[in-house]
Amino acid sequence: MRTNSELNRSKKSYRGNFLILPIVFLLIGYILFFVCLTPVIDPLVSVYKLAFSNANASSAVDGTGTNSIFNGSTGVHSGLLTTDDFEFPTWGKLFGSIKVDNTEIDCDLIFGDSKDLLKKGACMSMESRIPGCGSGVLVGAHNNTYFHTLPDAQVGDLVHLETNYGSFVYRIYETKIIDTSKSGHADEYFPELYGDEEILLLYTCWPINTLASTPNRYFAFCEFVSGPQVNIYETGREMNENG
Repeated sequence: MRTNSELNRSKKSYRGNFLILPIVFLLIGYILFFVCLTPVIDPLVSVYKLAFSNANASSAVDGTGTNSIFNGSTGVHSGLLTTDDFEFPTWGKLFGSIKVDNTEIDCDLIFGDSKDLLKKGACMSMESRIPGCGSGVLVGAHNNTYFHTLPDAQVGDLVHLETNYGSFVYRIYETKIIDTSKSGHADEYFPELYGDEEILLLYTCWPINTLASTPNRYFAFCEFVSGPQVNIYETGREMNENG
């Protein structure tokens, strides 16, 4: 038979377990809730900030002017430029804007792409060249904010890129959905991205109304129509010496 002291210790241990176990289960529940809903919560927060903040797309990056090198249209629609002629954009800099006909897309164009930068506008991938270099230009934005109406654009519609060094126009010639989880998916856009023609590739997550993570991407492929040519390999002096 157990003594009174043993019974008291047993009761205290039971009370301790009774208090600790619910707390442990509660913490586990919070962790699971956070992990499961993070892919849904982040897009909702982005939508809320875009819809209810007083700041427009431009002020999201250009609030102090320290991250922007874009001051509106330069009026340069043709010609040949070198790195002497403009300030080359660096990571995180707002260096232009993008508009797409027959959509509501009219937002900032940012050099580089990351989770934080995608909250501020359309982002140009570091995997591509800047407009005017005669190669692929890859630009993406969130489906639930800046590129929500990208699927409204049709083949033949124009895309307008204003940059800190010139104005560019592209024409959509194809749209398609690419499943990035499938083997070989890169073959569906790498030839355009790394080819010897200037192709603008716009992309966003698909389905367009999804708030969760998805491997599918909606692509719009756009051919070059007009804009200045950019030589990023030589300065103006080197071109004159070599010419």
